[in-house]
Amino acid sequence: MMVRRILLSLCVVLLFSAIGHTQDFHYSQFSNAPLQLNPGLTGVFAGETRVAASYRSQWNQVPVAYKTFTATADHKYTCGRPGPGFFASGIALNYDQAGASRLSMAQVNLYGSYTYPLNDQAFLTGGLTFGLGQRAFDTDDLRFDRQFDVLVGRYDANLSSNETFANQSHIFMDAGLGINFRWQELQSGSLIDLLEDRSKLDVGIGIHHLNRPDMSFIEDEKVNLPIRWSPYATGTIQVGDPLDVQLAMMAQFQNTYRQYLGTAGLKLHLNRDPGQQWSVLLGVGYRFDEFGDAWYPALEINYHEILSASLSYDINISDFNIATNRRGGLELNVRYLIKKVCPLPNFKFCPLI
Repeated sequence: MMVRRILLSLCVVLLFSAIGHTQDFHYSQFSNAPLQLNPGLTGVFAGETRVAASYRSQWNQVPVAYKTFTATADHKYTCGRPGPGFFASGIALNYDQAGASRLSMAQVNLYGSYTYPLNDQAFLTGGLTFGLGQRAFDTDDLRFDRQFDVLVGRYDANLSSNETFANQSHIFMDAGLGINFRWQELQSGSLIDLLEDRSKLDVGIGIHHLNRPDMSFIEDEKVNLPIRWSPYATGTIQVGDPLDVQLAMMAQFQNTYRQYLGTAGLKLHLNRDPGQQWSVLLGVGYRFDEFGDAWYPALEINYHEILSASLSYDINISDFNIATNRRGGLELNVRYLIKKVCPLPNFKFCPLI
């Protein structure tokens, strides 16, 4: 019983450590995971429907690799609406797995938002999210003191651990909200975007885990997930006919944890002719907290402002680089936009770029 209590306490400590230090799963390319960043970004894109997927594989050089996958879809309800604003809804599927215990989190989130145009170039969006998730862990690859054979002086996986756990999974509900302000150079009355006015700015904040869901696996003991605040600012500055500068900053505050990210990139428009639009973005980012963390180069290819694919790789600079040999995490993002014209007489131009 004493060993079991120690192990259970250790699980709580490790779980709390994950909540208090690594916090929620995250993406280096946070601009390409908008629903994870802020529910207020639901429907903030050029088109009617957006489908996206993100994958991250971190610390493969050590035996406790972290893997994260997200798939999202959101849609704007603009056709046939008489007013200037519009509603949007979305859904996100998240899966995250970490460590030898395969501590996992599977989650389904629903999103809703409303965008109100302040004028032809400025828009304010408020969004909500509600989800259902499950946390779980597996003991198959864990080692316990009773599996240490004192006669031969080594660990023996065939020995029973004699340990049982009342709960190895936990279901929780989650809720959040956010607000986003968009300014763009392109005016909403323009019917065709020839990529001549590309400057834009998004500023907002996402507030996650408003209900502070319980993450504990132990009965009669609660470990509440702290509220996470995610302020950010992303912008595109058109500096020439074919060239843009893209800048983005984001911070995350959760309990005592602080994380900051900054990215900068150059986007070259290789072809701006309608139906043949191509662009390439080369960027670099830096993520830091109290331990340092990582910097990462990034490459993004965009076709016709509809299909984009991006790749980045974290280069670890924290003290953990002794174990990782500076190899952090590979991250992939894919996004596809569906653009359509509303049938007459209900035609309504999509105002956001």
